[in-house]
Amino acid sequence: MKAPGVPKDASERLAEDALAQAFSARPELRGKAPHYAVGVPGLASPSYHGVESATYRVAEDRDAEPSLFLKVSEPCAAALLDPAAAFRAAQKIAALGLAPEPLHFAEREGAILFRCLGPDWRPATLDTLQRPDSMATVVDAFRRIGAGEAFGRPWSVFEAIRHLRALLGEGADSLPPDAWFLFDWAEAIEAALAAAGTDTRPAHADPHASNLLFGPGGALQLVDFDMACDTDPHYQLGAFLNEACPFETPMKAGIEMAEGAFRPEVFNRARAYAAADDLHWALRALAMDRLSPRRGLEFRKYAAWRFLRCRMRVGGPGFEETLRAL
Repeated sequence: MKAPGVPKDASERLAEDALAQAFSARPELRGKAPHYAVGVPGLASPSYHGVESATYRVAEDRDAEPSLFLKVSEPCAAALLDPAAAFRAAQKIAALGLAPEPLHFAEREGAILFRCLGPDWRPATLDTLQRPDSMATVVDAFRRIGAGEAFGRPWSVFEAIRHLRALLGEGADSLPPDAWFLFDWAEAIEAALAAAGTDTRPAHADPHASNLLFGPGGALQLVDFDMACDTDPHYQLGAFLNEACPFETPMKAGIEMAEGAFRPEVFNRARAYAAADDLHWALRALAMDRLSPRRGLEFRKYAAWRFLRCRMRVGGPGFEETLRAL
């Protein structure tokens, strides 16, 4: 781990400034000498992890073990992120015992300092998420968050898709040739859901496996609050089941866990939102491919996978009937 003073890049400069603020503002940290090292190296494919922020493990003194975790939003992703909203959501989710404690928000640097969970906590794997006990734990966490106070950040996956389309431009060379087909389906999904009626509740809203950490006794902690918002809870459920379940039979089991009984109309909503979520993340990856200076990350490869999964779902047999049955 290194002491502040010789940052190697812009992210480390922001990290050092944020640490100086936090170690001055927090009484328990004053007078200590922070040291830091890279936390999670960025990876855009096969998972989308650590690419819109830089992360650092932080020790309170030179010879101490890391006890803090610093997340610094990438300046290039400013159009996609709201670190202040993420900090507020992290506070509320941590108050439920479902997230590490956020200690300090450095507004100018877009950085949040958390307590570190420690080595006993591991990101979920798809095998983990497919186990009934693990899936039930995640679904229960979503339910507890959804029953709490609103985050004050309304968000819709369809508005996000429109924002990303505008950011990329209709003639973007990175869009697939059938982008028009996928956009048409997104509009059809939005119209069908609007006609059926939707709810709005607070949600973590980013249930990638890497953001779901399991620890001793199967306990769960959520991390990465950039997407935390007030949205339709069936969007979050659909995104999670899309991540955890390669086939529809376990998706139905997830619906039963979430609803108390299998409900076909909720299953259809989850499938519809899953398609929209794939399109959203494909476009988001293409936006980062354009904006990010980190050229070694395979943003387009990740986007291609999410486009493919969206294409397979909306182009599969019976999807039109799915929308009619919402």
